[in-house]
Amino acid sequence: MELIEIPYSPDGPQGWTIPVPGDGDRRFASRDEAMAFALTLAQKHHVVTANPSYLCVEGGDGHWRLFTPDLVPVR
Repeated sequence: MELIEIPYSPDGPQGWTIPVPGDGDRRFASRDEAMAFALTLAQKHHVVTANPSYLCVEGGDGHWRLFTPDLVPVR
């Protein structure tokens, strides 16, 4: 299983960091760019490994929400 976390606020002065398994980190200036990359990464991971991948996204209210690579909320 792969879990990709996208916080609401940047994790440093250079923006949002998305870890790529076996390939280091990618940095993004905007949350939208980080989300788009994380979504693509989760979709590819699911196809290549046949294991589940999820996006864990922090909302402005501080709550973390879990989504599938198709952006369907996990309940």
